[in-house]
Amino acid sequence: MSSVIAWSKVGLVVYVPAQKTSEEPSRAFATYLQCTDGQAWSLAPPCTIDDIAIVHEGAQITHLSWCSLGVDLACIDARGRMSIFVHSSILNHLTCVFQTPLVPDHPGNAVVGFKWCNINKLILINNTATRQDNHEFHYGLHKLNSFGPWHPNSSKQACIAVTKAGKVRFWFQQDVKYKEITDDLEPNLRPEDYYTHASFGSDRDDSFVLVVYSKLNNMFKVFRITIQWSIGAIKTGVQQAKPDVDWATIQIKRLHCDELFCPSDNKLHLTHLEVVSPANHPESRLNVFVAFSSTSQTTIQKIEVITLPVTLHSNFDALGFSRNAVPDDPSDIVQFKDFHQFNKLLVSLTSIYADQVLALAFADGSIEMRQRNGYMESKPILNSQSVYDFFDAGFAFPQAGEVDNICISSNTCTFFALTKTGEPQLHCMQRVVKGTQSEESLLTAVAIAQRHAISCFSNACNSDVMAIAAIEAANQDSEFTFTLLRQCHRAMGFHLDLPRDVQADKFLVLPALQKLLSFQVSIGLRTGWKRTAAGSIAWATLNMRLFAFAITFTLKTSSMQKQHGGQMQESDVRPETLVTLLGLTKWCVDHMAFLVQELYELVRNPDHCLNPETESVALAMLLGGVPRLLIRYTLRGLRGLEQMVSRSASRDPDRNSMTRMAFKQLEDIMKTGPVQIATFEKLVNDIETFMRSNSNSDQEERLLLEQKLFFRGQIPKELHPAVHRIRAVFMQRIKPELDIPTLYFYPTDWLGLAEMVNSDTIEIDGLRKQLLLPGHGIRRRCVRCGSVSVIDDLKYVKFAGNWTIAFQRNCLCGSAWVRD
Repeated sequence: MSSVIAWSKVGLVVYVPAQKTSEEPSRAFATYLQCTDGQAWSLAPPCTIDDIAIVHEGAQITHLSWCSLGVDLACIDARGRMSIFVHSSILNHLTCVFQTPLVPDHPGNAVVGFKWCNINKLILINNTATRQDNHEFHYGLHKLNSFGPWHPNSSKQACIAVTKAGKVRFWFQQDVKYKEITDDLEPNLRPEDYYTHASFGSDRDDSFVLVVYSKLNNMFKVFRITIQWSIGAIKTGVQQAKPDVDWATIQIKRLHCDELFCPSDNKLHLTHLEVVSPANHPESRLNVFVAFSSTSQTTIQKIEVITLPVTLHSNFDALGFSRNAVPDDPSDIVQFKDFHQFNKLLVSLTSIYADQVLALAFADGSIEMRQRNGYMESKPILNSQSVYDFFDAGFAFPQAGEVDNICISSNTCTFFALTKTGEPQLHCMQRVVKGTQSEESLLTAVAIAQRHAISCFSNACNSDVMAIAAIEAANQDSEFTFTLLRQCHRAMGFHLDLPRDVQADKFLVLPALQKLLSFQVSIGLRTGWKRTAAGSIAWATLNMRLFAFAITFTLKTSSMQKQHGGQMQESDVRPETLVTLLGLTKWCVDHMAFLVQELYELVRNPDHCLNPETESVALAMLLGGVPRLLIRYTLRGLRGLEQMVSRSASRDPDRNSMTRMAFKQLEDIMKTGPVQIATFEKLVNDIETFMRSNSNSDQEERLLLEQKLFFRGQIPKELHPAVHRIRAVFMQRIKPELDIPTLYFYPTDWLGLAEMVNSDTIEIDGLRKQLLLPGHGIRRRCVRCGSVSVIDDLKYVKFAGNWTIAFQRNCLCGSAWVRD
C-alpha cells in the first residue's frame, strides 16, 4: 500500500522522502507545476508541510492519498494514525480537518491498505480522435459509471483502511466531522499471521473487494466488504446523525484463502498488490495484480475474481408467484490467470484510463503502459488516422535514471520522480518518432487538444499538458500554435463564429470560453512574460469578461440595494461596491484608449495593417465576433456607470463622504480617457452592423476567418473592406474629437497586452487592477499567467457581496493561486 507520493487532481504534489536515519523525523513536502518566466514550466521549490509533522508528532508517514476530487489528503503514519488535510483557496496551503486519536504503539495497528470511496458521479473518458473524410479530426468522450460503495451524500467523503492485525476501519463525514466504525476481518489474528500487504477495489455490486497478504506465511486472502447505510442516513445524507444511531455498518465475507508463491521463481518476494476494478465492459472482471520482485526482475501475476449467481431448478420459479422470490446467492470464484516477467525492479503499479491500462514504473526510471488484458504495451507511433493519447503522436516517457518512486500525473503525460537521494524531479513525455513537420505538428496538436479537453470536462488541473504545449510551441513555428488552438476549440466543441441571436450574458458564463481563453493566454506567453498577438487578444478578452462579471455580480448582490417603485436606486449602492470597480473601470477605459491608439496608427499608415504578415490586436478584436461582443458589453457597462455618476451629484447632494469620494473617483477615471465612451461605442456598433450585413454565408469559411483573427491577430484579405470602413468612420467621427498629444502619450503598457509591467518598478493587482503597495496584504500568485493579487480573508471581508470572493480559489485565467 505504501505510497509516499500523491499528485492531486487540482495540481498539488505532496511527497515524503525516505528518512536518512531512523532518528530523523518524517517530513512531508509540497510542490506543483508553475510557469516561471512566461514560457518555461517546472516544479516549484518544495516547501515543508509543518502541520503534518506536528499532527503525527514526527512519526514516519507511510501513505499519502488524495480523494477523487483532489481536495482531501489522507496522511497515515507507521503507528496507524490517520489525518485528513484539505486545501481550500490557496493551492500550497493545507489545513488539518480531522485526525484520529493517538493509538497505542503496537505493530498490529499499522495500516497496510487504504482507499477513498468513489463519488457517485459519472467518469468522463475521451474517445479516440479520428480523422474523417474531410481530413479533420473529430473528438468525443463517453461516460462511465463509477462503482461504489459511495457516501450517500455526494458532497461528502468516506474512506476505508485495514491494519496489520486485521482491523477494518471505516471513516465517513457527518456534516463536516468524520465518524469512525470498525470491524474485524478475522478475530484473534496471531502476530505470525499479520498482514503485510493489502489493497481495496470496487466491484460491480458496489462492494469493496479487499485482498490481503501475509509475508511470514505466504497466505493470500480475498474478502468482500459491504457498507450498509441506514435508511435515515440515506434520506438525510448523514446530515442529522445522532450519537446513538449506527449510520453505517460493515459486512464482511471471505472469498479465498490459500498460500501464494511467484509462478515463475519462488525466490522472488511479493512487493506490490493492486486491486483493479472492472472496466466498462460487461465481461470485464475485478482483477488483482500481484508483483513479485527482486533487485533485477519482476513477475506480475494476474488474478481474477468472478461472481456467478447460483442457478436454481426451474421448479423454484413458480414459488415467486405465491411468496417472495428466493434471493440470489452469488458465488465468488478466484481464478489465477496469466503472468508476465520483466528484467527490472518494479517500484509502482497503478491503473489509469478508468482502470483500462496498467502504468508500471521501474527502479531504473522507466515507465511502461500495459493493457490489463494481455499486457500489450503502448508503443510510440505516428498514427495519422486516429489519436488516443500522446503515444499515437510519437511521444514516450523518458527514462529518469535510478529512482525510489514515481507518480504519474492525472493527464498521464508527465511524471514526478523521487531520486535515491530524495530529490524531486519532473519529466515530460518527449517525441521519439519522427515524421514530416506537418504530420508531427498536427498529431501533436491533436494529442494536446484531446488531453486538454478531457481535463477541462473533468475539472482537473492541466498544468502538465501546458508544460508539453509550451515546449512544443517554443520548438515549432507559429503555424503550430494556430493548428493547436484550432484543435483545442474543436475538441471542446466551441465555435468562434457566433450565431446572430447570441445572448451576451449567457455567452459570458460558458465554461468552455474561459478555459480556452486561459489556454490561449498561456500558449501566447513568451520568455519575459511577453505576449504574442494571440496571447494579447485572449488576455484582453479574459479581462473584459472579468469586468462584465464583476459589475453584474456586484450590483446584483449588494446588500444595501433596495427596490423603490420597481427601480434600483443608485443612492443605495454601498461605497465599498463602487471602490471594488475602480481598478477594472480604469482597465477598461485604458483598454479603449489602447484600441484607439492602434486605430490612429491605421489612419496614418493604412497599408501596413493590410499586409498579410502584419499583426494588429486592435483590428482583430474589433473584427472578431467574440472579442467584439465583449467590447460592446463592456462599453454598455461603462456607460451605465457613467450615467450613474452623472445622476448621483444632483440627486443625492447630502450623501456620506465615502460615497461621494467613490463616485468622484469613478467620474475622474472615465473623464480622463482620450475618447468619450459614447463616441467609441458608436464606432463599435457601426462595425457590428457592417460585419453582420457582409458576413459570409458559408459556415466553414466564416469560422476560418474568425480563427485567423483570433489565433493570429492578422487581417485576412476578405476583411479588407471592413478595415477600410473602420478607417473611414474613425476619421469622420472619432479623430476630430481626439486630443492627439494626449492620445499619443497616454500610458497603456500596464494593461499587459504587450508584456507584463516590470515587477521591480511597479506591481499591479492582476485581479483588482489596482496598485500593489508594499506591505499591503498577503500576496498570492497565479501558477499559469503569473498575475499577483492580495489574498481575500473571508473572516475580515466587510462586504460579503464583493465579487473578488468568487476568485478565492482560481485566478481570472482559471488557474490556481499559490502563496507568493
